[in-house]
Amino acid sequence: MAQEVQENVLKGRVIDTETGEPIPGVNIVIQKTSKGTTTNFDGNFSLGVAPGESIVVSYIGYQDQVILVGNQTNIEVKLMVDVEALDEVVVIGYGTQTKKEITGSVGSVKSEDILKVPTSDLGESLQGQIAGVDVQASSGRPGAEANIQIRGVVSAKSAGSPLYIVDGIPFQGNPNIAPEQIKSIDVLKDGAAASVYGTRAAGGVILITTKRGEQGKLSVDFSAYAGIQNITSNTPLNNHQEQLYVDHNRITAEGGMQNLYLFNPNAGYNNSDYVGDVQNNNASIQSYNLGVSGGSEHLKFNVSTNYFNQDGVLINSGFERFTTRMNGEYTQGKFKAFASVGITDEKREQEPWGLYELAIAQKPWVPALDQNTQVGGNGLVVETEQVENFGYLATQLSNENNTDVMSTNLALALEYEIIDGLKYKASFGRNTYSSENVFFQPQLLIYREDGTLAAGASQMESRMTINNYLSNSTTFENILSYNKTFGRHTLGLTAVYSFEEYNNETRSVLTEGLLDNQTKVLSAGSVAFLPQQYVSTNTLVGKMFRAQYNYDNRYLVSLSVRNDGSSNFSKDNRYGTFYGASAGWNISEEEFFKSSSINEIVNGFKLRGSFGQVGNQNIEPYSFMPRIESGVDYTFGLGQNERLATGAIFRRYVNPDLKWETTISRNIGVDLNFLNDRLSFSYDFYVNSKEDMLLDQTIPPSFGTSVTEPAGGNATPYTSILVNAGNMVNRGHEVAITYKHLHENGFQWSVNYTFARNVNEVTDLNGVDGFAFRGGIPVQTRAGFQDHTTFLKEGYPAGSFFLLESMGVIKTEEQLKAYNESLPGVEAEMGDMMYRDVNGDGVIDDNDRIYAGSGQAKFNMGMGLNASYKGFDLFVQMYYSHGAKIYNGANLYAYGMGRHKDMQYAWTPANPNSDIPAARSNSEHPNTKSYSDFFLEDGTYLRIRNITLGYTVPSHLFNNKISRLRFYITAQNPFTITGYKGYDPEVGGDGLYMRGVDTGSYPITRRFLGGVKFNF
Repeated sequence: MAQEVQENVLKGRVIDTETGEPIPGVNIVIQKTSKGTTTNFDGNFSLGVAPGESIVVSYIGYQDQVILVGNQTNIEVKLMVDVEALDEVVVIGYGTQTKKEITGSVGSVKSEDILKVPTSDLGESLQGQIAGVDVQASSGRPGAEANIQIRGVVSAKSAGSPLYIVDGIPFQGNPNIAPEQIKSIDVLKDGAAASVYGTRAAGGVILITTKRGEQGKLSVDFSAYAGIQNITSNTPLNNHQEQLYVDHNRITAEGGMQNLYLFNPNAGYNNSDYVGDVQNNNASIQSYNLGVSGGSEHLKFNVSTNYFNQDGVLINSGFERFTTRMNGEYTQGKFKAFASVGITDEKREQEPWGLYELAIAQKPWVPALDQNTQVGGNGLVVETEQVENFGYLATQLSNENNTDVMSTNLALALEYEIIDGLKYKASFGRNTYSSENVFFQPQLLIYREDGTLAAGASQMESRMTINNYLSNSTTFENILSYNKTFGRHTLGLTAVYSFEEYNNETRSVLTEGLLDNQTKVLSAGSVAFLPQQYVSTNTLVGKMFRAQYNYDNRYLVSLSVRNDGSSNFSKDNRYGTFYGASAGWNISEEEFFKSSSINEIVNGFKLRGSFGQVGNQNIEPYSFMPRIESGVDYTFGLGQNERLATGAIFRRYVNPDLKWETTISRNIGVDLNFLNDRLSFSYDFYVNSKEDMLLDQTIPPSFGTSVTEPAGGNATPYTSILVNAGNMVNRGHEVAITYKHLHENGFQWSVNYTFARNVNEVTDLNGVDGFAFRGGIPVQTRAGFQDHTTFLKEGYPAGSFFLLESMGVIKTEEQLKAYNESLPGVEAEMGDMMYRDVNGDGVIDDNDRIYAGSGQAKFNMGMGLNASYKGFDLFVQMYYSHGAKIYNGANLYAYGMGRHKDMQYAWTPANPNSDIPAARSNSEHPNTKSYSDFFLEDGTYLRIRNITLGYTVPSHLFNNKISRLRFYITAQNPFTITGYKGYDPEVGGDGLYMRGVDTGSYPITRRFLGGVKFNF
């Protein structure tokens, strides 16, 4: 028989090395086992330990200790504060600093927090995690990127986006890296921190560090999750009987007669639901990630491969991504090399344009898609009086819209320490992006029940369009840095010379009249159109110098200057110089503070202040120079000798004096740590002033470049000229609070809270008092017949809602008479909506629009709760957005088509007290025009973004061969509390003019997932 090992009872006490105070909640675990205990309030513990075993003593904020027990039965353990843990290293531009040294406003998120939100988009994983970083979903479409705004709107021309830097290499737009491959994300929020990147940093900077290998061990990681997605809300629509009632009231009021059964004798047998038919509820989502990493003293590596697949909750939509990233680091003496290669392959299928609206338009008696009689391989016989409405939807559903994307990125850095503290680093980066969109519109012939062809409802000829977008960028940087400590003085100097070149090319080829719907190749077309191709190049040259000084960790100063040149501007305005300055005072490092009684509670206290300038050159290349454009018709000759020719001319006016748009940032902040760093608090107040904003100024038709205005109604390159005109300001407050606690029984929990309030105001528009720019049409399929809702106006937030004020429904003859008399020429009827004539001129027009709110929230908050106990872990994340307005375009469209359930209760002579305007045959009747504030709603909401419950299996069950095995279940967006009646209150749009404008676009989903992670 094997002899049992006799355990001894080990008793002990754990204290702080410096203060001698006992430390409660310290973990005491026998090495290579899961057996252990924790210290009580007095720092005491008791644990059974066999002779020869070792114990591991660990606590947050202290250095771990491994102690060989031997035959000891009573010990005292002294833990030292872990300076590295307390002074977490944060990536800043061209270097790193500890949190104690940072003087600017910088936010950080680590890998473990990023991965708590299962998503393909790194932006979505940041929502609510960093104060001042506003993340809103642009759409629920699979693979869609979230809108990220750092401290408000960047420019009045576009919402702007941050600059992304991956392993030191800048990207054009979101790099779309799998979150599983990211080690950390650091966000430079204020101008002083971002000014080292100069021209492109007006929207802030997001620094992404990918995962690295670690010395001394080979690690294999595998993770996977899978689940379903579903839609949580819809626009309420009438069923068959309800729609008959609504149509009866409308037709009767207009003096007509219901003729439904005359055109469709079988209508009574149908009760179709096209909105339900175009949905793919419980769509699948899955992700698999495999990583291998390791290293020796000199060489470390990391290889990670991720596969992500998401089916859309609307039919004919989906996203698939396969990405691999390889990192390697080599160190030998004073030489260090780093290389990273990433390859990503994506496939996107996009749902038909205007799908929701076209589905809403179908009356319940229209036969379902699978009930229509097919004729040949490309025809349908439809039993409905709405053959055109049905044809629009049927042709859109038959379309195929697929995009393939291949992107690569390469980063290479070589560093050599010339003398002690002086290093030279050469960095090279190369990014490529290639996408091909194939849009195929098959021939689809729609026939009426009598056999006649409905040409207006059909796709008469098949079409195929191929659009290619190709881009590549090359970056080369020379960095010379000097970092040295002299006694209590620490000096850091950094000099940078950088060169960047961006090349972009678009190609478009279209053919029509293919042999049949199966021959999806360009050569099968019978009609060819002139191919289109556009090529552009943009170069940036930058020189930067930064000096950082630290005296005894008490007084901190950072000064920087950057000079950038951009080919987007003429030679006279090509270069811009941007300055940054910041200072910090670690009051908690002063002797008077350390010796005071407050130090027992407050162990960290820092004041920060900064000033910085950053530029914006985000305009089309060659905007400052005239360009010759082809494809313009011109007639030669006179009378019978007249002939038409095609040539090339100058078609637009340009402004050679274009210059940088500049943001001047001012920031003050305070950082506090309490209770031995268990509680931390940060507050920032900032003012970001935008000057010389780049805007499109409309020019009069007399200039001779006027062309037909597009459906959207906005300025075109031919009806406007780009100028520096106007100023804007963002003011805001940010708060971040973190608390963590470990109990004696091993239960530990933490709470993270963020608060951000940003107030945006346009302060000058080059003297324009009225509306300078317009946008926000809330419908898609009938956009050309509706009005704008958002505008740019001095004294208000950019992209604000300016609408006509509705005064209720005309319910009496007296109201009708008074309203029509006050507005000569208006012929309103009973049940119509009344609008206020604000300026009293007897006309309802744009001059009567009033400010109705903004799609930008007044403030938002995020909160995350983490808890763990004996292998179980729980994560709950909440997000609250307050005060944003949302224009419910889906309701507007459903009202206009008479399909919304509310129309059952609309005004009729039998329902004379209704506040819902009467149904009209004209869907753009004043009752349902988008200039009305009737469809504007409060977009405040509280969302439970994530609930995750996990369990980690004890490693001793696998003889410690598997380091970690964790199973978890997740509910994402399970609950949303809001008064908004549309699909979802998170309406990001384009972040500016479409922010808060709900066009009935792709809905954001609720997800239920299960996953596993293991490491060995």
